[in-house]
Amino acid sequence: MLIKEQKMKITRKLIVLFSILMITASSLFADVTLSKKTKDLLEELMTLKISLMAESNPRTSLSLLDNWVSKTKADFDSLTEVEQMAITNMIDCERYTYNSRLPDTKKMLDKLLSAQCKLNKKYIEAHKNEKLDPWILLSAGSVTSCYMALEPLKTAFTYGYWVRDLFTEVVERAPNMSHAQLNLAQWYYYCPGILGGSKKKAKELFRKSFEVATTDHDRFESAVLMSQLAFDEKDNANYEKYIAIAEAISPNNYYLHDIINTNKTRKESVFKYHGHKAEE
Repeated sequence: MLIKEQKMKITRKLIVLFSILMITASSLFADVTLSKKTKDLLEELMTLKISLMAESNPRTSLSLLDNWVSKTKADFDSLTEVEQMAITNMIDCERYTYNSRLPDTKKMLDKLLSAQCKLNKKYIEAHKNEKLDPWILLSAGSVTSCYMALEPLKTAFTYGYWVRDLFTEVVERAPNMSHAQLNLAQWYYYCPGILGGSKKKAKELFRKSFEVATTDHDRFESAVLMSQLAFDEKDNANYEKYIAIAEAISPNNYYLHDIINTNKTRKESVFKYHGHKAEE
């Protein structure tokens, strides 16, 4: 009888211990999901992008961005660290876009983007056994892509395939995220074929990005780049079609008209133009 009671006690202890271990394991490897407030802020920022692109003066774009950051500070401060990191990633992408058009900003941008990229890589590697929200991965890949554009020789082999894998995971898990399709498309387009790039795969992703786009900002960006594919393929009907879609969303947009001007004066697409700039 005593032995039986002892066995029952041991069994109960093992069950309790096993339950504790299971609870601990589930908390360690739980999904990391961003809150609705965070996603709403990200959507606001993505919508703001069209207004930033519309300005001819990069200082005006940066001023509009700073105004938005100030306006949303209380909401931002209420978020978790990882939520703040995701939003900061996308803000820094815009800071790169417009500061890179100004003189003497490279050193500042290098410091800003380098620190943010290291923060993202550290977080993602520390949570590699967890399923991270697609926006965490997408924003990390986006800001790292900006850093790679700023310092291609210093970053290509450190971050290149890591960025591709981030975008690929987002596309696989959230195939209707147009911005993820667009970013992965650009990775495949600009990466040399010998290192894994593929114009064919890029074109498929560009088309998919346009097909799944539901917001004005996604439709605008994907339509602009679809027009550039059509330009390279000498498909004037589709070139005019996608330009018209973009213009209907954002008339008199400086970014769009600058690209149209590049097409007319340099006789090349924005893809070829950026490719030539990278070789300089």
